[in-house]
Amino acid sequence: MTFSLALHVLLALAVVVVSGRLFGRLVRALGQPPVIGEVLSGILLGPSLVGLVFPAGEAFLFPPEVRPPLAVVAQAGVVLYMFIVGLEFDRSLLKRRASSLIVTSQASIAVPFLFGCALAWWIHDAFAPDGVSRLLFALFMGVAMSITAFPVLARILTDRGMTRSELGVAALTCAAINDVMAWCLLALVVGAARAMPNGAVPGELVIAFALGVAIPHQSRFAQSVVQWLNGIVTILLLPAFFALTGLRTQIALVSTAEEWMVCVLIVLLATAGKFGGAALAGRLMGMPWRFAAQLGALMNTRGLMELVVLNVGLDAGLITPTVFTMMVIMALVTTALTAPMLDALTPRRT
Repeated sequence: MTFSLALHVLLALAVVVVSGRLFGRLVRALGQPPVIGEVLSGILLGPSLVGLVFPAGEAFLFPPEVRPPLAVVAQAGVVLYMFIVGLEFDRSLLKRRASSLIVTSQASIAVPFLFGCALAWWIHDAFAPDGVSRLLFALFMGVAMSITAFPVLARILTDRGMTRSELGVAALTCAAINDVMAWCLLALVVGAARAMPNGAVPGELVIAFALGVAIPHQSRFAQSVVQWLNGIVTILLLPAFFALTGLRTQIALVSTAEEWMVCVLIVLLATAGKFGGAALAGRLMGMPWRFAAQLGALMNTRGLMELVVLNVGLDAGLITPTVFTMMVIMALVTTALTAPMLDALTPRRT
């Protein structure tokens, strides 16, 4: 990398970091997790806004030669983030209320998975990439709609002081089981496609998460690594991933009435599948209705993990840029719905 190119990459990183922090603070003031603002910032810096109203600005900030180094930074950020998530994961959560939470978690995967497969089967001819079979397209869409963002969920619970509450422990346990199952399914689907992505490979992410989980989260080593890496990853490296996702997201690609109808259907089915699947399963396992519904609302959180999965699918050629954009919109909407749904389901203290 030449000196001028290195400076240009640093300039692009500085812009996405500052913009992401500003938008993150803005949405946090509105009661939303900062990841919503950070992703929106990346989208607005890309062709959806800056590239639309000021093409020269986008071309200057993100020329073709800057994007490969930015992709390397983004990949490193996601891999290290998964390692941190693994380090912070408390394995003892899986031992509490194991049977009911395992059933609830699996239902929150199975129902949106089936909804996603059914929708993808129906829209395959109009929206799938050339050469991707109906089955592979349906399987990937099913997996993508089954994701729960463990890190974002943990952030929401931390901000609300709920990590040690009964609901918080149940949600974290279900999300942890959910993520492991979803990554295994994703690896199988991408492997079946015989196409590995050019960016973050599912195996790298699973290995990073597994390595983190293997280290006791209360050990001095784990706490030191988290303290040392957390700021670097969340402030510097992950914004590059959000910016790269934003550059790939073109809202203008969703332009026709049919495309917006499919986008709305994706949001509705993803929400109904996650919320309904978890809430009904929780109730069948003996949870009170309100508790089960609150758990369903939390399981509908997607955010970062959804974006990782979508980038994997786009790199592997399993979805088109148009479907990628629709699914990014779904990830943002469902994550943004978490807080208001939880507030609506939580009784007010008098």
